[in-house]
Amino acid sequence: MALLKVVPTKSNMLRLKRDLSFAREGYELLEQKRQILVVELMALMDKTIEAQEKMEKTIAIAFEALKRDLLITGRRNLGRVAPAVNFRAEVDVHFRRVMGVSLPQVEVKTRDAAPYFSPVETSAWTEEAILRFKEVLLDIGRLAEMRISLIRLAEEVRKTMRRVNALEKIAIPNFVETIKYIQDSLEESERGMIAVLKQVKKRLEQKRR
Repeated sequence: MALLKVVPTKSNMLRLKRDLSFAREGYELLEQKRQILVVELMALMDKTIEAQEKMEKTIAIAFEALKRDLLITGRRNLGRVAPAVNFRAEVDVHFRRVMGVSLPQVEVKTRDAAPYFSPVETSAWTEEAILRFKEVLLDIGRLAEMRISLIRLAEEVRKTMRRVNALEKIAIPNFVETIKYIQDSLEESERGMIAVLKQVKKRLEQKRR
């Protein structure tokens, strides 16, 4: 039974064979793409975990520095100094492509005009806390890059797997089954034609006698 609704003719069979060839080539290319994406995804997962752990560690160190500064400098003094801390974070986003997937590359730059205040008003932990929180910003940018890339790669892997499965389990078997149906139909028609010709030949021979 044909799975694709076509008239069992030689021209249709040739067309379907071409389509089958294209489908198999497409399957091989998509399967290669899937494998490359999975390798990239697994490597990125490891990098994302490392970036997450690094950011959490940096945040812990930054808050520890702030805590020590509060103990030494005092909340009131830090409250007066805080408005003087003036630095800006600039984010540049570029993109790279992996198997057609656009992945971000995030670059965080900090600009400041230190010193912000008189060292007499603060402790060494004030500068340490500022430095550590700058590092937090850099780590947040890196982690954002990793997570967005991870989401985009995972989505592309899912799409590619759906296409691979559609070709492998639906399109290619349908082509194969339909081609077989047409071949069987043509062979049956040919056998029928041969039988008719034999009958005609037999009758012609009987008339000549």
